[in-house]
Amino acid sequence: MKNSKLAPSLKPLKPYLFRTFLAPCLKLFEVATELLTPFLVRYIIDEGIAKDDLNTTLLWGGVILGLAFLGFIVTMIAQYLSSRVAADYGYALKKDIFAKISTLSEGQLSRFGKDKALTLLSSDAFNMQSGVNMFMRLIFRPPFLLIGSCILSFVVDWRAGILFMGVILLSLCIFLLVIAVSPKKYAEIQANLDEISGFSNDTLKGARQIRAFHQEEQEEIKFEKSLSSYEKKNMGMALYNAIISPGTFFLINLGMILVVYLGNLGQSGGDLTTGEIVSLISYLTSSLQAMIMFSRLIVSLNKALSSKKRIDTFLSLENEVVDGKKVTLEPSKELLSFHDVSFAFEGEEDRMIVSHLTFSLPYGGSLGIIGPTGSGKSTLVSLAMRIHDVSKGEILYRDVPISEYKLSVLHSDQAFVSQHPALFKGTILSNLRVGREDASEEECIAALKDASAWEYVSSYEDTIYHEVEEGGANLSGGQRQRLLIARAFLRKASLLILDDSLSALDYLTERSILEKLKEKGCSLILISSRVGSLKNMDEILYLEAGQIVARGKHEELLKCSSAYAQIYQMQKGVS
Repeated sequence: MKNSKLAPSLKPLKPYLFRTFLAPCLKLFEVATELLTPFLVRYIIDEGIAKDDLNTTLLWGGVILGLAFLGFIVTMIAQYLSSRVAADYGYALKKDIFAKISTLSEGQLSRFGKDKALTLLSSDAFNMQSGVNMFMRLIFRPPFLLIGSCILSFVVDWRAGILFMGVILLSLCIFLLVIAVSPKKYAEIQANLDEISGFSNDTLKGARQIRAFHQEEQEEIKFEKSLSSYEKKNMGMALYNAIISPGTFFLINLGMILVVYLGNLGQSGGDLTTGEIVSLISYLTSSLQAMIMFSRLIVSLNKALSSKKRIDTFLSLENEVVDGKKVTLEPSKELLSFHDVSFAFEGEEDRMIVSHLTFSLPYGGSLGIIGPTGSGKSTLVSLAMRIHDVSKGEILYRDVPISEYKLSVLHSDQAFVSQHPALFKGTILSNLRVGREDASEEECIAALKDASAWEYVSSYEDTIYHEVEEGGANLSGGQRQRLLIARAFLRKASLLILDDSLSALDYLTERSILEKLKEKGCSLILISSRVGSLKNMDEILYLEAGQIVARGKHEELLKCSSAYAQIYQMQKGVS
């Protein structure tokens, strides 16, 4: 129960809680040595130097050196603990954010904002890590240094004590002003960062189209406008923070002047000795340092708190797709079957993307899906892979409700090739092993041959070790699709889903791949806009507006569906 009350963004800090509070406690020892030093200096000046007492001077001087050495050792330990815990926490927090990104559905990520999620992973996680580091180093040190300096100033002289209290209270007023304004300002700055990140991402993805339509100048103007807004908000926040240092410097230096004035009042019994003046100025200097450190802490914690709210909101999102518990795949007659399945996105229940889908796919069978753009073809396969959960109806996989399987078990029995090629920076081999980590080089080469990809891979001097740029930018569309199909072959799954992933291939290559698929005997769902690609499917579904309006083999659809026949005739004429 205690763990559940801990904010999601702070849960990664739980294993380090002892060290998180040990470091500030060690800092207290450093504060103690720092506060004792001016007090001892007072005795050295008044009792040692002023009275020419060498023994007293050496004794207390040695004590000060000993305290300085101990303070140094303890400070180094505290600094190491702070840096180590903050780094480990930042690592764990980023892992949690990345894991959440990986488990959320496509719809949830889109609604939250993919670019915003990436900002959480970089800027916000760094703010939290920095906040933890500053918390451990400074949460106790500045306040105890201020309080200790104030108390010891009363011990030295009551008038100096009152002076200290006045200076500290006035400085705190400045801090409270900044604290009141900062959280909202930092939230606006982070929101602006999301906007810049999203804009940059869109520009990078659409660079070719931007150049094609000569929109470079317009895009630069938009980016400059967004960046200018970010700069203004940052400058505004910097001005608020800038109030702290000069304001505090002024008050502390004013205090020093008044201390020197107190020492020269000339009242009977009220004069401050040289040692007392030096110690009081030292305490004022320590107070100045404490104020500056406190200002840094406030700035860092305000950033961290703003980021914490954003990260907590993200990590608190409940996954729309809840993992099942079944870990075994039982043999059955039907591999996949839809029973009156309908689906709509959350909050849009009145607008079904697909509705009343009923069909089945036996082991070794093939199912073709065709239909106009927006007819729900990709949504259908997303439901078959449980990327989304159905709104109505039921999907059975191996005669078991698909929601009962652990997602890792379900996906291990499926291979998917998207219409949007997903290749990663690395080598051809590393991209193939995304399909199966333990695949040998020989198996990878065999898969490349089956996918008609070995022809171009073998032309590279380094073959499967050839570098692939981000997104496969150094490969053509057809080369990317063949590489993805080879990756799917390596998976050796019971169900292979090709979502319009043969469109960039020529007809001969497409036919060769489809023949290889038939030889492998795996079940196949093929989405295609080419009727010719679907001719040999065991069953073809024709979708319109998310519904099956016609079904059957190719010859049957030519007779019963005018829309299907029209597409076939048009494509036949073009070919």
